[in-house]
Amino acid sequence: MTNRNDMHVLNGRAAGFVTRLFAFAIDLVVVAGILAIGGWIAVLADDTLERVGVETRASLSSIYVLLIPFIIALYFVMFWALTGRTIGKSLMGLRVVSSSGQSPTIGRSIIRILGYGISAIVFWVGYLWVLVDKNRRAWHDHMASTWVVYDYARPSAGETYEDYLEQSESF
Repeated sequence: MTNRNDMHVLNGRAAGFVTRLFAFAIDLVVVAGILAIGGWIAVLADDTLERVGVETRASLSSIYVLLIPFIIALYFVMFWALTGRTIGKSLMGLRVVSSSGQSPTIGRSIIRILGYGISAIVFWVGYLWVLVDKNRRAWHDHMASTWVVYDYARPSAGETYEDYLEQSESF
């Protein structure tokens, strides 16, 4: 049985595979840019330390490489928990929501980013699941109890997401 707060999914407002794919591609470009800038700063810091004669046990570049998975996770978790949208999802007019219609908590966001890895592990089947799931949810959405919906807060959509939530409460 579906919770009445899940009506945004049942009424066809769940985001489709192609829109989600483009949003993810945009996020990958943004993350690659962030990682490139961070790598450049780490190499520059290593060069500066070497020029002034400071010896370190490990280069900052090596430490930075070890931090890359955490930087990627931080990007997604921070945006989902704070705004419900990454830069890619925002540009594509999407939002990640919990069953209450709010942005996911930090805990749900952490589960969701771990689910990203699980969704990708077997030939990306967890992501492709959106194509066969009646509510257009990927494995990581099921794990974190989240949905990716079209963002109704956009002025061009006509109705705001908050108005929609008020209407769905009357069901």
